[in-house]
Amino acid sequence: MTWDNVPIYLMLVVTELSEAMEAWRDDNPEAFKEEVADALIRIFHMCGDLKMDVSNAINVKMLVNRTRPYKHGRKRV
Repeated sequence: MTWDNVPIYLMLVVTELSEAMEAWRDDNPEAFKEEVADALIRIFHMCGDLKMDVSNAINVKMLVNRTRPYKHGRKRV
């Protein structure tokens, strides 16, 4: 896989998330969980093919997010 294939992978993720939305609308929790799992599998597959250290990227991003105000400075609703 090359960087040029990333749009294909991302659209496959979007497709799985669209299916998750449809399952949510149908009030189908089992199908919803399956589609969310499919989206994560697609993301992890892409990251693996790109040889990304996604675990480290998540940890770094979580550390950054801890320093940010709640909802990026917006008031709680």
